[in-house]
Amino acid sequence: MRRAASALLVVPVLCAGALLAAITLPSPSRPVPVGNDLAGLAFRPHPGARLPLTTTLIDESGRSVTLGAYFGKSPVILVLDYLRCASLCGVTLRNLVVGALDKLPLEPGRDYELMAISIDPRDTPADAAAARTKYAGLLHRDGAKRGMHFLTAPAAAVREIADTVGFPYRYDSLLDAYIHPAGFIVAAPDGVISRYIEGVAVAPRDLVGALADAEQDKSPGLITRIVLLCHVQGVPLGRFTVPVLTAFTAADLAAGFALIALFTVIRRRRHG
Repeated sequence: MRRAASALLVVPVLCAGALLAAITLPSPSRPVPVGNDLAGLAFRPHPGARLPLTTTLIDESGRSVTLGAYFGKSPVILVLDYLRCASLCGVTLRNLVVGALDKLPLEPGRDYELMAISIDPRDTPADAAAARTKYAGLLHRDGAKRGMHFLTAPAAAVREIADTVGFPYRYDSLLDAYIHPAGFIVAAPDGVISRYIEGVAVAPRDLVGALADAEQDKSPGLITRIVLLCHVQGVPLGRFTVPVLTAFTAADLAAGFALIALFTVIRRRRHG
């Protein structure tokens, strides 16, 4: 009797063990992402690098254009995404347009150019035209389309731009989706990368600062990086804490004066 009872106890234990193994062990048909693999798909910033302005792309009407056709007059906000994306791409673009650009006294096509380049070769000029209409409608500016561009291109051309930017991405056939970083860059009118803004949201003030830096063709310096590291991540800097906090206060004041100067320039442009 005891042996029979023990055998009955073993059965549920084995079943539970099999169920646990089925849940925890990876399926042979679907590999589990490794942490380092995902870390390798984060931005690899290359501030100061010059974008390949001779690269050929396709605009919303199906015409061949060069990347450099959108540079020369004002800073360029460059977003690498894809139009079939059902997750971060749409959120990033919407937050950029609605959460930042729509709240600033800036005119697209004059004060900045917004360019979205698809990393998915399946996206077509018709898809790009539909996206341009959609996001231009979210920006309450007359003639918003003039400064908003959605472009497609062969895979090799996009990869050249992405490698220059430091934007790694890969296609996951199981998900039928591209895995890539969230965020965008701001480049100077001459095509030099000025600033990286990572994540799906940007504050209007941060975007103005990035555009102002790009207009002056500046990249963040070492002091700025240390200040941001201290302020955002709370890194203890020991005896450097007081100088860094002082530098942060000075940077805040400088940013305030820069904003005033930028808005003064914008106002003068508007009123002749």
